[in-house]
Amino acid sequence: MKNRCLKNLSFLLNSLSISYFTLLLFIVPSAQSAPVKSLSLSIPTHQPFDLMLVGGGMKTCSSQAPANCQSEVKFSADAKRETRYVFNVSWLERALKHPRLQSLNEQQKANLRQAAKALPPVSNSLKNSDVEIGRLHSDSLTLASLEQAIVKIDKQFLAHLSDQQYYTLLDLLEEKQMLADGTLLQEQVLLDSTTNSHAATLYQLFTQQALAKRQQSNPNAKRPLIAVVTASARDPFEAAHYYVSVFEQIGAEVIWLPLDAALQAGIATRQCDQLEMFRQQIQGNTDRARLYPKQVELQKDFCASPIKLYQLLNQIDGLFLNGGDQSLTLKAWTTSDESPSEALSIIKKRLSKQEIVIGGTSAGTAVMADKNMITGGTSDGALSFGVFATEAPSERCEVANCDTSVPATAVTYREQGGLGFFPFGIPDTHFSQRDRYLRLLLLSAKSDSKMAFGVDENTALLVDLSHRSLSVVGEHGVWALAQVERLKQSQANSEINAISHYLTPGSYAEIDVTGEHLTHIRLAQTAKLTPIMSKQSDFFTWVSNACRQGIYSTSLSDKYELTITPMATLSCQGILNQERGYQSMGLTLKALEQ
Repeated sequence: MKNRCLKNLSFLLNSLSISYFTLLLFIVPSAQSAPVKSLSLSIPTHQPFDLMLVGGGMKTCSSQAPANCQSEVKFSADAKRETRYVFNVSWLERALKHPRLQSLNEQQKANLRQAAKALPPVSNSLKNSDVEIGRLHSDSLTLASLEQAIVKIDKQFLAHLSDQQYYTLLDLLEEKQMLADGTLLQEQVLLDSTTNSHAATLYQLFTQQALAKRQQSNPNAKRPLIAVVTASARDPFEAAHYYVSVFEQIGAEVIWLPLDAALQAGIATRQCDQLEMFRQQIQGNTDRARLYPKQVELQKDFCASPIKLYQLLNQIDGLFLNGGDQSLTLKAWTTSDESPSEALSIIKKRLSKQEIVIGGTSAGTAVMADKNMITGGTSDGALSFGVFATEAPSERCEVANCDTSVPATAVTYREQGGLGFFPFGIPDTHFSQRDRYLRLLLLSAKSDSKMAFGVDENTALLVDLSHRSLSVVGEHGVWALAQVERLKQSQANSEINAISHYLTPGSYAEIDVTGEHLTHIRLAQTAKLTPIMSKQSDFFTWVSNACRQGIYSTSLSDKYELTITPMATLSCQGILNQERGYQSMGLTLKALEQ
């Protein structure tokens, strides 16, 4: 295996001068002669694309998501089933000594100690089954059990913790799960055993397009080199193995790049000895070297020699960004003054030359915005509180006591945008499943964005930048918003007009040169799609009513009235044929007089 690995990776070793040991920490080799695998999937034909914008919710079979697996699946002994926490007095005292928990007051510390002591007594010896799954502490708890133990002592304890206190406590209590022989447990992915094939199809499509990019310069290439960046996660190290495993199973050469906000800060300041501090203060994690020593060491190596990172970015054929927090992803690729880093400049140059395909899911999609990157909020929050160009409150503010300038559910966005890969409007994700129609419509109007795209879960928008063309693949669809116009500035009398389209899998459209209209729309004639269990069903019902009645109006939150009007002969053809796709549906959102 080592000889084959060295042969496959010689081009990287020679060009980067990275040691064989270091490279093995983050690259998964595959046989050079084998083609990209098919995984027994039916892969749809598609136009070439430069961007894959996935709406999140990619359902794959893994040891931490067994509900997505076929019934007979069995995972190996070193498969991590869940994150667990050690909660006993001695382990807690270790945590309380950490500088980032010194802000806890004495009563809070006493409550934690009482909670640890109040746990039921456990056996001094572990069961064989516990050892087999890496549970080396008999007082190992799930997150839900840990939180339950704490709130039994103080119901408001967790709500009163700051983000720093809450996440630092979890990180310091997290158990390092290992087998008895010291093997580290990691999440195991089994793409071939996934019950819903759409996510695997999306990964396969991305890999095939990366191979097409590789073959532009090397026609005989059998597999692409794909880099995974997990900077969207508060703990990027934990997510690395999952994505590397996914692409390795498809047949790609895969590397995980330890590029996150902490590494970017270390490179920019030339303070690589302060990476732990940067991880705590910027990325928001603590004590990762205890759990992921090899990955942390790799990050130090790249910080000391960033040229290795830049050379790798010039070699890869595909770049995939994970989900989480798009603001963290942005910090990984930009400097402290919010200008593009050297790494981002390399990627944008290669994208402009069509040398690379870039994909992202959830936050990895949202961060591709050229302008007006959405950062948080809900449709109800947009209707009740409005839209603000400011930093998003913590996600915990919906359950914790937060002193923020905007309500927890208000919509927030960054006017300067994100990484700038997607120039055609605002991308949004988890769209129909989380009822994000109105948040995207109100954000588009507030930010003077003429176009926006809401991508459903387990679905992707494929973008050909040079031809300004779009196509849809996956389980559900993409809501396209065009010609957004706010007619009146007065909040009491505001009116928003727009044209909406819902593109189902197999559909195609182009963006005109003005960047305001979808043209050449071809809706795929598809069977009825998988039902989406959310408020989205209300919106689809309203559209159906508009198609049957010619116009439909409904009141929203006692503050707005939404009117839907078919604008073209073909607007309702799909709806009337019991399909979900539609085009050229006029929307008018009008504020009601209070």
